Amino acid sequence: MNLPVIIDIIIGLVFIYLTLSLLASEIQELIATVWQWRAEHLKKSIEVLISGGSEGAKDPLQFKRVGQLAHSIYANPIIKDLNQGAKGLLSEGFRSVTHRMGDFYHGVTGTKNVFGNKSSGPSYIPAECFSASLLETLKVSSLLSSISKTRLERFKDLQLAQIKQIGENLSLPDATKPIIEQEFRWLTAEFNRVVEDYQNNLASLNNSLDRMSEKLGFYIKDSQVYLPETELAGREFQRQMAIVKARFDSKIERVALLGQLQPSFSNLLNTVKKSQDTVAEIMDIKEESPMYQQIQETLDSMPESLKRSLYILAQRAEKGGGDTQEQLQRFQKEIEIWFDQSMERASGVYKRNARGVAILLGTAIAVAANADTIHIINRLSKDSMLRSTVNLYAEQVVVNNAKTKSNNLTSLKKVQEDVGRALDNNVPLPLGWSEQNRLKQDKQGKLWPAVMEKLLGWILSGVAISMGAGFWFEALNKIINIRNAGKKPPSSTES
Repeated sequence: MNLPVIIDIIIGLVFIYLTLSLLASEIQELIATVWQWRAEHLKKSIEVLISGGSEGAKDPLQFKRVGQLAHSIYANPIIKDLNQGAKGLLSEGFRSVTHRMGDFYHGVTGTKNVFGNKSSGPSYIPAECFSASLLETLKVSSLLSSISKTRLERFKDLQLAQIKQIGENLSLPDATKPIIEQEFRWLTAEFNRVVEDYQNNLASLNNSLDRMSEKLGFYIKDSQVYLPETELAGREFQRQMAIVKARFDSKIERVALLGQLQPSFSNLLNTVKKSQDTVAEIMDIKEESPMYQQIQETLDSMPESLKRSLYILAQRAEKGGGDTQEQLQRFQKEIEIWFDQSMERASGVYKRNARGVAILLGTAIAVAANADTIHIINRLSKDSMLRSTVNLYAEQVVVNNAKTKSNNLTSLKKVQEDVGRALDNNVPLPLGWSEQNRLKQDKQGKLWPAVMEKLLGWILSGVAISMGAGFWFEALNKIINIRNAGKKPPSSTES
């Protein structure tokens, strides 16, 4: 047997594998759609991410929190809107049928629907959508904003109390005291207005401190007008108020002040990890306040493993400095990177699982189609007419799809159509359970060796089919191109 014949046999064998692989790909895609394999795997992967791996699911309480948080993330409109299906009577009818089949599968196997009371979920979630949904579900942004507003209110009260005490400690004439008290009431009203604007999101924290500094400057200037007659009191008032105002105006003091007023999510998580009793103390809030209850509800909804992960991510985000909003944006980016890395590992797990299913499905198709690799090679090596016919159709498929990409099933639709037309022309492939094919497969000799050879042929075909249509189309393309290149006549310029 010469080399061209061997190449033709290989081309015929690869064409048959391609034909069966296209069928297997369609069946596997249909099964994956009906049983929501990708969507279920994604949801379970997110639960694993939240639980910190398989060990995080051992504690029943933590397992419950993981499930509840995952359902809450999926219920968020950001994720919910990703699970949109095509509209129309036919599409909705097919989707309804697949959902019923999925429910039947869960009922028969006794498995749990990971989507809760929903029939399906998205098969793909962008990292930015997951990050935004997680932060919104945990109410991180509103929580940090509320803490900052509470701290500013507390800071305002402390500053006013200190300023009032300075005025009360001065030895002022009876005629001057009411004027100073009136100026203080004006300052109190202005400070309250600044805090109110910040609480209504009308100004940033830095801008609010600038406004307080400006109002304080007006108060000091106006008050000093009434203090010249009491020179000692005037100097003392000016000295003490300068100390108060320096906390607003000094760059170093401003950085420290912003650090105190802006909440740190990592600090909150680290505090809770040590002792939840210190939350109110660290966050400068009262335990009976609604803010304290909101913090506790958020923290109680988070599994311990997620607190540890978010604490590390928050620390990374806070290294860059900046205000709370800038840190929150970096924190969201850190979560996106964390999610992408986890999904890469999850994708590898899904591919391994899909490969196992593909081998089982390929073997089942090999048995159903009686695709015995050993018999196919024997037929192609002995039947020159069959070999030429299969090679002709294989070359037509390659030529007609020269620009086709082999990386997904959608791009192979044209290849599938061309292979279908070849089969419609009754290409006598050595497949099937017809009497003619079975007679050609009958082997003379002992029973068990023949059975073992048949099983080996089916298994080889099953493994080959599991390689996928894309793999075999690319292989067919390369082999035919190599063969055709070898058939080209030498150039006239060659000696």
